[in-house]
This record gives sequence, C-alpha cells and structure tokens, in this order.
Amino acid sequence: MTATTSSSAACDLGVDLRAPDSAEAVLSNARALLPLVAAEADAVEAAARLTPRLEAAFRASGVFQMAFPAFRGGLEMTLAQQTEVVAEIAAVDASAAWNVAVLNAGGYYAARLGDQAYAELYPTRDMPTSGSFHPRGRAQRVDGGFLVTGHWDWGSGSYTAEHVVGSAEVFDGDSPVLGSGGKQMHLGLWLPKHALTVLHNWQTLGVRGSGSTSYEIVDPVFVPEHHSFDREAEYDQSRDPLNRSVRLAHYALTGVSLGVARHLVHEAAAVVGRRVGSGGSGNPDSAALQTLGLAMAEVDFAYAGVRAVADLVDEVIFGGDALAPVHEARMTAANAAAAVALRRVVDLTTELLGGQMILDRSPVQRVLRDAYGALAHAGTRRMLLAPLAASALADEHHRLTLPDDTTYGAGSLRVAGS
Repeated sequence: MTATTSSSAACDLGVDLRAPDSAEAVLSNARALLPLVAAEADAVEAAARLTPRLEAAFRASGVFQMAFPAFRGGLEMTLAQQTEVVAEIAAVDASAAWNVAVLNAGGYYAARLGDQAYAELYPTRDMPTSGSFHPRGRAQRVDGGFLVTGHWDWGSGSYTAEHVVGSAEVFDGDSPVLGSGGKQMHLGLWLPKHALTVLHNWQTLGVRGSGSTSYEIVDPVFVPEHHSFDREAEYDQSRDPLNRSVRLAHYALTGVSLGVARHLVHEAAAVVGRRVGSGGSGNPDSAALQTLGLAMAEVDFAYAGVRAVADLVDEVIFGGDALAPVHEARMTAANAAAAVALRRVVDLTTELLGGQMILDRSPVQRVLRDAYGALAHAGTRRMLLAPLAASALADEHHRLTLPDDTTYGAGSLRVAGS
C-alpha cells in the first residue's frame, strides 16, 4: 500500500508541496499551506466544513496520514510531531486544525484492522476517516457481523471523510455482550456511508468549520465483524507504538487549544503594539504590557508542557517500553491543562482588546468564538486532572511531576547539560 498524493493537484493549488513521505515533509507542507488556510478561513466557517480547495490541499500534504503505522507503510509520526502540525494550523484557523486532528485519527483506527479489512477499506492511505463515539449506537450480533443502528453526534470531519466510524454497544438478542474487561463490549465500526442520514445540524458559536454534524442509521445495516475494533481495548504492549493505548489517538487535538491561544496573543500584540507606537502606552511597566506578557507566558508554558508530555510518551512507546497508568493519565491531563491556559489567555486578551472585539469587522471575533468552541469539548474539562493525581499517588515511582519521572532518562525533559 502506498500513499497517493497527486502532484498535479498540488500544482493546481499554487503551492509547492513535498511528497508526504516523511514527518519532516508533512510538517513542511503544513507550514507551506498556512497562507491558503488563512485565505479559506471565511469560506470554511460559512460552509461549516472544509472547502474543496483546502480539502484537496490537506490531502496532498499528507496531514491526514500522520498516524498510519509503519507496518502498513505509514509515516507513524510521533505524538510531538502530530501535535506540532495541528498547533501550526490552529494558530491560523481552529476549524481547519480541528479537521486535521480528527481525520488524522483515521490512521489509528486503520491500524486495528486485520489484513483483509485493511485491504478492503484502505487501498491507499489517502482515505481520511472520521469517527464519533457519543452517544453509542447498537450492534446486534448476527452471523458474520452486526446489524447496526444509532444516532451519533459530534461527527467532526465527516463531510470530508472517505470513511465514517461510529461506536456501538454489542447485543446478542436482548443480552449485552461482555468484553474482555467485564463491561459491555463497545466497538468502533466502519459504517456504510450509503446508509447514513446526515442531519446537517452543526450551527455553533465557534469552530463552525469542523463540520461536526450528527448522523444516524435508522434501518439496521450490516457491518462485517472484521470492519470493527474494540473501542475500550486494554493496554497492549504487543501492538504498534501508536496503538498500545486507545488514549493515544486524540493527543494531537491538544494542538487546537495551543494554536488558538497563540493566535489570540498575536491579535492582542497587534493592538498593544499600535498603542506603544503611538505613544499611548509606551511605559514598559504599563498594565497593558504586563497583561500581554502574562498571556505570552501562558502560551509559552502550555506549549512547553504539552511538548514535554509528548516527548516522554514518545520516548516510551517508540523505545519499546510500556506506558504506565500515570503516563496515560498525563496525556489526558495535558489537554485539560492546555485548555486552562487557553481560558486564561482569553481573559487576558479580551481585557487588552476592549470593545473592538464585539464588532463583526474585528478579525479577533472569530478567534474568540473558536476559543469558546474548543473549550466546550469534553477533553478540556478540569475534572480530567483528577485521574492524573490519583494515578500518580498510586504509582510506585511517585511520578507526581515530569521532573520526578526519571525512569526513561533525560530525553523526556531536555534538561540543559544532562
């Protein structure tokens, strides 16, 4: 299986893109596309989905292929690299970045397929795949597979996706089927697109262009068993690095909060810079400069923390070691912590921006709406910080903070001179 990227498509876009055959090339392509992301942002928001032009550009750039495993010929980019790509795009437009982060998870799903199903569903890796897992549908066990019905919300990227995955709880007759962990089996299933009714109900405050519409299947449709995976699989060290834990699949989404916070700082800095340039608030001890400096520091430390967690996890999984429960909890907590930083940046920058932010002509208005849209995601809730504390307290190595985690060497912290 090979990645298929049309060079003619890239030429038609007027962007010089590299063949997406390495992590470096994909990151370079993402940065090369930032002017196009900016140019298409209004149209993406108006359409509540990626525009055809931006979709073609993203497909040509390889940003939907970052997580495909090496054993399938994929790039198997690190968490740090994937998050960097999403954050770069989010600093220009949150909706575009949200599509990239969610559709990129298709590589994780595809890695869980057997050879037959992979050949059927992924003749190339240029097959962006979206997924929704809430609420759960129903999968009635029959010979060879399941009869599936359900209603799924939050279907980000599903307008662009070649494949759509939905979750379902499994029944045998009226009896729940139990999984390996003793709970009812919860599967992710590749849903036949022809059977989906798209509800076109994504009208929102922010992140409108994520296209997170709902969809449903009312009349039961057959899904073969080999087109499914265990959504709540136990940690498995024998799997490829990016698929040992189900929590790895959406770490890159943390890049949205980082990028939006960075975008807000740039907008606020433009306003403060004009004031300083006009002599209005040139005192380096002024409240405006202090507030901007605090917002900048929030972004700096959020980026540093998210990267440090990604580096630690990458060192573990690509080094062949097993993730501890505290590492998995730290990944989840990183997203919540980045959201805490974004909330602070929103407060600080709105203080700096003043009344102009409510005007439709203000470029910051959409960025603020996108910030609130990103902060509505379940993964940004502060309560997700509690499992980190609980797992660290129970951890035999007492890894309460990143500096306490010496099991895997200095590479996770990048300490000077170590």
